[in-house]
Amino acid sequence: MDFPAIILGMVLGALYGTLFFLTWPQGSYRRLLTCLAASWIGFLAGQVIATHYNFGLWKVGAINLAGATLGSLAALVLLRVLGLQEWK
Repeated sequence: MDFPAIILGMVLGALYGTLFFLTWPQGSYRRLLTCLAASWIGFLAGQVIATHYNFGLWKVGAINLAGATLGSLAALVLLRVLGLQEWK
């Protein structure tokens, strides 16, 4: 991956994490950082898995947008499920 693709991936991951954070009220900065980290990790994992299995839906340059988005959303939902008591 080249540098612009990495920057685009980080921006999209941050956007997904921030939007997920804003869906629940009374969030702290710690929760925002946790959402951002989970989103970035999920985005990277989705990108790697989609590239490995040659899943070519919605490619933007070197980024497989569909796979990376699904990975990011899966990580955020997993974060929400595993941290259910903390989110109340």
